[in-house]
Amino acid sequence: MNPFELRFSIFNTAKDILVKQHEANLAAWELLNKSSKKVEEVSPKFPTVEEIVEKAIEINKFISETSQHEFAKLGKRITGTTVIF
Repeated sequence: MNPFELRFSIFNTAKDILVKQHEANLAAWELLNKSSKKVEEVSPKFPTVEEIVEKAIEINKFISETSQHEFAKLGKRITGTTVIF
C-alpha cells in the first residue's frame, strides 16, 4: 500500500467512525423524540468534511506516534496475551 492509499484508507476509517456515531446518535434522538417535543434542538448533525479530516488526522497521529512497543502493550492489555511484532 502506498502512502496515498494509506491516507485514503485512514480518511475512510475516520468517515466510517463518524457516520456510525451519527447513526447511533440519530437512533437515540429518534427514541427521545417520540417521548418529548423539546428535543428538536439536540438533533444530531451529520459529520462535516472538516470533522472527518480532523478524525483522520487524530487516527494518523495515533498511528504515527505510537511505537511497536506501545502497540504490543495495548494488545496485551486488550487481549490478555502477549503480542509480538
